[in-house]
Amino acid sequence: MKAAVCEVCLKNDMLCEGCSKRLEEGEISEEAVELSRYLYSLVDEYPYLEDIEISEIYVGEDVIVIVASEDDVGKVVGKGGEIVKKLASEVDGAIRVVEVSDNLKKFSKNLLPDVKIYGINRVFSPGEDYYKVVVDSDDSSRIMLKEDEFAEVVERVTGEKAKLSFK
Repeated sequence: MKAAVCEVCLKNDMLCEGCSKRLEEGEISEEAVELSRYLYSLVDEYPYLEDIEISEIYVGEDVIVIVASEDDVGKVVGKGGEIVKKLASEVDGAIRVVEVSDNLKKFSKNLLPDVKIYGINRVFSPGEDYYKVVVDSDDSSRIMLKEDEFAEVVERVTGEKAKLSFK
């Protein structure tokens, strides 16, 4: 299993020097470490989890976003959503599993599956360049991430700056 921390750290309660440094520098969060360890603890019950690759775990205020490879999204969700339900009860919150993509447009659509996206446009401004993701304002209640959380997770995964805009 490839997760937020190395396999040695998944198996132990303490973090190695490398993973500790990543935690201190903010590359990973304490919640991501705990969630990765919990997923690893389910390997005996769900052996196919041993082969999954999780590229990012983002902990928002109302939702935790797990970014996995295309082939692993279904494995992380589990049959009938059973693994996600276990994860949600473990953290007492909502979980969203999305497919990783370095393509901002594809990733934004994966991150906002129940939201009508009117367009994704590149904005060139004197201070910064970014993508504006224009969504239907009627769908704002379906977006589980706050605007700044959306921008942060998109930048961490794709390397591109993005902002939500409502129409």
